[in-house]
Amino acid sequence: MPKFERHSIVWKECGGNSRYAERFHVPGFEGYLPFFIFGEELEKFENKKSVELKEDHLLKGILYGLHEFDNSPKPWHQSKDRETLLYLLDILMNGFKFDSPEDMILNIAARIREDNGNSVSRIVLEVGKNLMLESSKIKCDLILDLWAVISDREGNTEFLKEINSLIGLIDLNDINKEAKECVCYYGLCALVLLRDDQGIANYLPKYIYPNVEKSRLKNNIKDLLEKPDGFTAAELKIY
Repeated sequence: MPKFERHSIVWKECGGNSRYAERFHVPGFEGYLPFFIFGEELEKFENKKSVELKEDHLLKGILYGLHEFDNSPKPWHQSKDRETLLYLLDILMNGFKFDSPEDMILNIAARIREDNGNSVSRIVLEVGKNLMLESSKIKCDLILDLWAVISDREGNTEFLKEINSLIGLIDLNDINKEAKECVCYYGLCALVLLRDDQGIANYLPKYIYPNVEKSRLKNNIKDLLEKPDGFTAAELKIY
């Protein structure tokens, strides 16, 4: 298993005439801005050494920090500040010249995945899924991250159920052929591990038979259906 860099979110307070508010295009903002730091910068920060916070830290911090903001808010998370964070996402998207919000979310998630692992990029994609409700590509990447996390933490029923829910929200015509096969395969694997026999019966003709063509996946599916108790999530992982 690759060794990923430790990470943290630093919420910096912006009071009146704050240099952070001025520096990051929200003069007069009184609230907290999230910055994502990891690796050597995190070590420096923990050792009370100076770390220059930049636009990249803020972009990652917003896309990661909104999950905390929305799901497990702290006393400094004020609902009125959410609009400011979304405004900054638009500013940063243009500044970094991403083609679209979807492109930005997928790109940042990929960078974080490489540095910090699937459990961290998953959070960015959960946020992205809620910001871009129609994006099948974000949901697709989220399913792949969810399976990677499940593979490391066997028995995560909630993530299995989430995969099952996401499959029905994806427009399979909006993702490439390889991605289509992967998500359809993982959807079936999730149903098998959840012991949902009726769900499996309905799923096979709708998702597996029309979309899964790779011999390896077909063989995996055959073995899985014959021995539904014989595999772990890690053993079913494609990559």
